[in-house]
Amino acid sequence: MDIRKEIEKAIEEMGFVEFTDIQKQTIPLLLEGHDVIGHSHTGTGKTAAFGIPILDKLDFTQNVVQALILAPTRELAVQIHDEMMRMAKYVDNCKIVTVFGGDPITRQIYSLKQRPQIIVGTPGRTLDHLRRKTLRLENVKFMVLDEADEMLKMGFQEDIEAVFQALPVERQTLMFSATMPKPILHLAKSYMIEPEHVRVIGEESTNTDVVQQYYKVKRENKTEALYRLLNIYRPKLALVFCNTKVKVDELTQELIERGINCDKIHGDLPQTTRLDVLKKFHNGMIEVLIATDVAARGLDIKSVEAVFNYDVPEKADYYVHRIGRTGRIGNIGYSFTLVSKGEMKQIEEIERIINSKIKKRNIPTYDKVQDVKNDKLIEEITRTFESGNFEEEYEILNKAISTKLSEDQIIVALLKMLKRENNAAINSADINEEFEFKTKKFDRDSSKSSRFHLNLGKNFDLSVSDILDFVRSKVQIENKDIQDIAILTEFSFFSVPPKYADEIMAKCNFTKLKGKKAVLSISRKPRKPTNYKR
Repeated sequence: MDIRKEIEKAIEEMGFVEFTDIQKQTIPLLLEGHDVIGHSHTGTGKTAAFGIPILDKLDFTQNVVQALILAPTRELAVQIHDEMMRMAKYVDNCKIVTVFGGDPITRQIYSLKQRPQIIVGTPGRTLDHLRRKTLRLENVKFMVLDEADEMLKMGFQEDIEAVFQALPVERQTLMFSATMPKPILHLAKSYMIEPEHVRVIGEESTNTDVVQQYYKVKRENKTEALYRLLNIYRPKLALVFCNTKVKVDELTQELIERGINCDKIHGDLPQTTRLDVLKKFHNGMIEVLIATDVAARGLDIKSVEAVFNYDVPEKADYYVHRIGRTGRIGNIGYSFTLVSKGEMKQIEEIERIINSKIKKRNIPTYDKVQDVKNDKLIEEITRTFESGNFEEEYEILNKAISTKLSEDQIIVALLKMLKRENNAAINSADINEEFEFKTKKFDRDSSKSSRFHLNLGKNFDLSVSDILDFVRSKVQIENKDIQDIAILTEFSFFSVPPKYADEIMAKCNFTKLKGKKAVLSISRKPRKPTNYKR
């Protein structure tokens, strides 16, 4: 491809040997001036697919905003910024600024005053700057929506459309989306001109470089199952996905107590904390990262060896998105999904979507795990002895022997100390389960479901996961039983089976949700969801 020499030099240093499919198809179209809709998941090289043409076509002698890139999360915005800065390493006067919530707006205003050519931001904060008149878009030549379906799912459609109103008519628009629901097609029809379609979904959905397995296990035994699998397979870097922030918090604490080197990211953590955790995971200082889907959106770390689905994702495309984070660049990756009885329906739907059977396996026995851990301990002892100087240790040993303990007694005592599993209770039972899947449909008939009105909505930055976490933190209920969530500007709705209604009213009403008082009431007329379908 005919691109600037400065960009060629930078991407060669980044290790580009051959363009990915999405890059091969998208870059020429953008260089020719077309609008493009890219149907693609994370991990296919999307940032370079739009970043290279943008850097090639912008005029960096002009200190005005010429490209705007919107992303659903702060983490993805930062990742796009960092990768584009690497691609622009040898491009003179290239300035790229990120704008997102959770970061002091005064700092962003100062950065915008330095007159960057490229803005990477989340929809809400970008719109905030437009309204403050600290950001002007009349010179924009490129508009990019990355993870467009996720942004709409998070309730950003109105913000995105408001941003489009501030753009010039003469521009190129690129939209990446893993799925193509009606709102995405509406955006394309309204704001794009004869877009070219690029599709690379099928290839990733049947990725032969990921060994996919699932395990039937009771929900209360999932942590034990995960612990055993981590010890048997011993991945250098592993991602663990939970469906809610509450479960991420609980699981992280449980694994830390069992001696697992792990940390977490989700939307309620401060931005600085999330970025610090991601950096440590990327550098290998953290071996296991526990996350929600939204927090890990756009996460692209090439050396992830395994993905664990602690909760089965509620949508099949989330599963494809999760496992796409392993098995990268020709390496073999592994995905492990822990399935409780109520989650078998999702597994069958996932198998249908990916057009492949996921292999059922059994959780290793407790004795097998102990054998593997003992072998690992012996390896570490051998490696330590072969690489160290032990003058101080021999002094301690001689003192210990003087207490009338034999060398054998000292060694076995030290091994006992090394093997101590902190505060974790030992579960040596066989935790594999056998159960058959029986279809159980949620009845949406208004006479057979309870519809709740909640006094909080978009004005309080409420999301679907916030409502799920709020209800599940107080009531023992499955995600699948909280249905038809609709988040409007000033209030929200959700439906549950009638058997949960009284308990939800008793335990959730007049409690705190994101620092605000949540007031619930029964909605007499169930309404069809406006923004979300579950």
